[in-house]
Amino acid sequence: MYMQHILLALATFTAASACAAGLSACNGACYVPSLYHCATDAFTSVSVLCPISSPNSCNGACYNPSQYSCSRGSIVQGAQATPTTKANTPVTSATPSCNCQNCCNGQCYSPAQYSCTIDIFNGKSVLCDMAAPSSCNGACFNPQSFNCQNGALRNGAASATTSKSAATPTTKSAYNTTTAGVIVNPSPVAYPTQTADLRIINNCATTLWFEGRNGAGAPITGQSVTATRALPGSYVDYVIPSTGLSSTRFWAKYGCDSNGKNCIIGDQMQYYPGGGCPTNGCTPPVDSLFEATWGCKPGSSCASSNPTTWFDTSQVDGYTIPYSLKANGATSGCDCTSSGCGFSGVDASKLNLASCPSGEDLSLGGTVPSINVNGATMRTSSVDLRLISNNQVIGCMSPCKKLNFGTPYGLGQSESVNAGLWMCCPTPTPGNCQPSNGCVSSPTCRTGPVTNTQYVKAVHNMAAGVYAYSYDDGVGLHACPAGTVTYTMTYCPSGSSSYPLQL
Repeated sequence: MYMQHILLALATFTAASACAAGLSACNGACYVPSLYHCATDAFTSVSVLCPISSPNSCNGACYNPSQYSCSRGSIVQGAQATPTTKANTPVTSATPSCNCQNCCNGQCYSPAQYSCTIDIFNGKSVLCDMAAPSSCNGACFNPQSFNCQNGALRNGAASATTSKSAATPTTKSAYNTTTAGVIVNPSPVAYPTQTADLRIINNCATTLWFEGRNGAGAPITGQSVTATRALPGSYVDYVIPSTGLSSTRFWAKYGCDSNGKNCIIGDQMQYYPGGGCPTNGCTPPVDSLFEATWGCKPGSSCASSNPTTWFDTSQVDGYTIPYSLKANGATSGCDCTSSGCGFSGVDASKLNLASCPSGEDLSLGGTVPSINVNGATMRTSSVDLRLISNNQVIGCMSPCKKLNFGTPYGLGQSESVNAGLWMCCPTPTPGNCQPSNGCVSSPTCRTGPVTNTQYVKAVHNMAAGVYAYSYDDGVGLHACPAGTVTYTMTYCPSGSSSYPLQL
């Protein structure tokens, strides 16, 4: 079960089947037959490269059949008496799960022997041997001997001087403290000069997909699709028409398939391509977000009537990946008030899922001690706002979104009464906005209980200048002259905390 000798031969991680003399091919990877075995996985039937010492595979994890066996996708102790048969194949295509203390993507394991690591390339949970505790596009490796570059193993340990695409891997052990496990790339990269109105950079050590929407469905003008794959160290440029663009939204999706769908987080229901939901269901719209209504650029037909771009980075619904936003150009004309002008950017690099409240008090001072959730009574004095998947925190829901989003993620409560009214601050009747009418005005909202929640205080503390609740305009809304200011949004900027957070 030990993978001490992942060779340079594995670095040839391409889709081609041809390999150099003396090497064989296994599912796109070239290898030395005397040291490795191309095994047919007993659970998935996919070809998996395993060391000779652990020549069998169970749901992607190599093991020694003299010590272990494969039972319905999980490695269990005890020698495999007979070859694993189709009886071990799951009867459904659902994501495997396991009932045990230590579970990794459906597999029970011993922490003394294995590590549940986040794959650097695809962001999936992978079970690896402790001798090779990191994963690169599904291949476990020892970070003291190899590094991961755009989904391929390369010879040489990752270090602080390693290029951006060869980031230090993030393993389970790195998540055990709040200071370790940073998933940013260790060295800055000199990107080409930005001319696009918006550039979004993936500085994370895992692949992301950037979603860009004009309104509820259309791609950003000039883009043929809404979701664009962004490898570690890459970026996507968006050019806005000279006459502006209204209601645009941009966010990062994590753990997606090869088409940018079926993501672990980021498949927002109202924005999912083609409507409906993906196979794994839609996720709450808690993604770290940049949204803007772009004004008309100088020289355009509407420049005099609409010369301003309005924008914000919003955590009203929740947050996921830490980020930063930088404005470039004529920023001296931004955010002009009676006291002056200027915009210095938004630093949300300290957004940390470890600070997501797991016991938020939504009882309104005890006046609403419980609520009904699908026929069951639930206490409101200690509500967990964390989004948890595969024993990882993948997002943090705001109090409003936790209340009004449907189960299983949210509590499915109305915004017109009780905690939903005061945490969401709806305004269905602005002409006669009274709580008795299910309406909370912006001044009342700013003095109400939502501003005193653990969530709002945490977001304001971690990311000054970011919306944390409805009518947080004094904090979150910004304005710059159109066409003379460009914007750079970076996910996982230097100093960011781990994403996702291993429990």
